[in-house]
Amino acid sequence: MVGKTNADSAIDPAIALNLVVTGFNGAYDGSSHTITATVAEEYQSATTFRYSTNGTSWSTTKPTRTNAGTTTVYVRATHSTLGTVEANTTITVTPAPVTLTAGSLNTKYNKYGNDQTVNTYTCNVSGVYFPSTVKAYGSGTNVGTYSVTFSGVTLNETTDTSGNYVVTQTVNGTITITKADADDLGLRVWDYSGNYDGSAHTVTASVSVTSGTTIQYSTNNSTWSTTAPTRTAVGSTTVYVRAVNSNFNTATAQGTITIIEAKATLIVNWANGVYCSLFDPAGNAVFSANTSGYWTGNPTMTGEYRAICVNTDPMTRTVNVTSTTSGTYYIAW
Repeated sequence: MVGKTNADSAIDPAIALNLVVTGFNGAYDGSSHTITATVAEEYQSATTFRYSTNGTSWSTTKPTRTNAGTTTVYVRATHSTLGTVEANTTITVTPAPVTLTAGSLNTKYNKYGNDQTVNTYTCNVSGVYFPSTVKAYGSGTNVGTYSVTFSGVTLNETTDTSGNYVVTQTVNGTITITKADADDLGLRVWDYSGNYDGSAHTVTASVSVTSGTTIQYSTNNSTWSTTAPTRTAVGSTTVYVRAVNSNFNTATAQGTITIIEAKATLIVNWANGVYCSLFDPAGNAVFSANTSGYWTGNPTMTGEYRAICVNTDPMTRTVNVTSTTSGTYYIAW
């Protein structure tokens, strides 16, 4: 740019000196930048340059600019005989482009059902900080994939706190939640074992995580039902149990229903210190010489059982056992 001269001369200083000033326009790089000013080669040695940023205060030192923004620089080129020519230009530093990347998370489902969140992000240039209004956030609870996205960011407008960097790109993050361990379901199975009583019995199962969990049963480990199998007859049944929840790996366990053949009870009471013997229907001694005054056991056959006790009246008492699998039979003095 060419300005006025204060010299009265037949030679036009602006044309003769040919003052050329070149500014700077580029992205912030942490370095200081300035302008260049030249005149025609034949006048260089006798020309003095002065610079100003306000057109009032002048210096022989070139102004510089490091941070983003624009500085207008005024230039005076004064030749010893031709006079002074003025021009101006600008130093423009634009914010450097940066990319913000939201945080990501790969994790297992929280067994307590708590939300899992991400609220972090990074910049591809270290040491760059943004206002608190710039945020990245994502949240997920169940097994699945969730996005972590930005708020408070306008591309090509939002700058860092120094103003030297501008966000030109954002990259969303991802929260990936996979199934929790099967053990976290807390599946427990209790066996059943008892004497035959004509009723149906089954195992008992429970889980510590009840929400969303289904307990299933099988007797062949292949066909499953939410109804627990039962057993009534004497014998045993293996019951396979599994706990199914979409947020957990399937937990498995097994239990047993055991029905024991019931037995009748035979009780003999007599006076303490009395010698006593008990005989089954076949004449076999069940016990003898027992001086405790009390005996209890399970009859092994039906028919008449005889208790013979000395020094008692009567010496012999009997009971007719009609079943070995039920009932309580007494012989007492």
